[in-house]
Amino acid sequence: MSRPALLVAAALLLAGCTPTVSPARPSTVRPGAPALQASFSESGVLWLEGGRVTLARAPAYRRVSVPLQAQATAVGWQTANRTDTPWVALGAVGVLVTADARPVVLQAGRVVALTATRAYREDGSTVSYDGTPGAGLLGTPDATVTGGDGLEYATQAGKLYRVDSGGQTLLSTAALPYLYATPGGAATSNAPTAVTASGSYTLTGTALERRDAAGVLLASVPHPPGVVGAVGPLIVTLQPGGTLRFFAPELRELTP
Repeated sequence: MSRPALLVAAALLLAGCTPTVSPARPSTVRPGAPALQASFSESGVLWLEGGRVTLARAPAYRRVSVPLQAQATAVGWQTANRTDTPWVALGAVGVLVTADARPVVLQAGRVVALTATRAYREDGSTVSYDGTPGAGLLGTPDATVTGGDGLEYATQAGKLYRVDSGGQTLLSTAALPYLYATPGGAATSNAPTAVTASGSYTLTGTALERRDAAGVLLASVPHPPGVVGAVGPLIVTLQPGGTLRFFAPELRELTP
């Protein structure tokens, strides 16, 4: 995108006061992409559903619709220097924009996934949030995450990779559908999962379960399908339609 075109895109984003979503080109809608995509950080929850983006910052968790002039293709929190910044990818126009009152716009190409450190394009190449190109995958990732060890991980066609300066390193040829960070890196499971020092938390489709490091069930509460993550000491779940629920580590439900 030329500099004038980028400035026009930025002006449109800044001018919007209510969400206005225009159709993305087919190539920006990744086949198999989840209908509900969420990113959790110490600062709150950011999610994408139906092309629209919502931000709920801790501790009040007031839901704010992010005004956009193109369909969002990915969301993620950048974590750097103890600061969390919410980013949104607009793949059809090739830019990233912060989900803040005064957004920053970064030319990035056709981004399909975001992690705490970088953006992944359709072709698997990456760019950091300061615009620096980086190592990536050969081809479109299915899911990406920054592991607890600070390294990058991705799944693609049933395989789990670590992504570093040397490119992609195959870790498993039997990756499960859901990728999540662990203290030592990343792992996959058959259902949405989050891991903290208090255990692992999984949404089975009918319940939210807490297990210890050995996989022993410690607690379970009824819960419909959704996604799960950690925001500070809280376990936070998000259901389709934007319903947030909050739990203490032992799965006692809370009202923030």
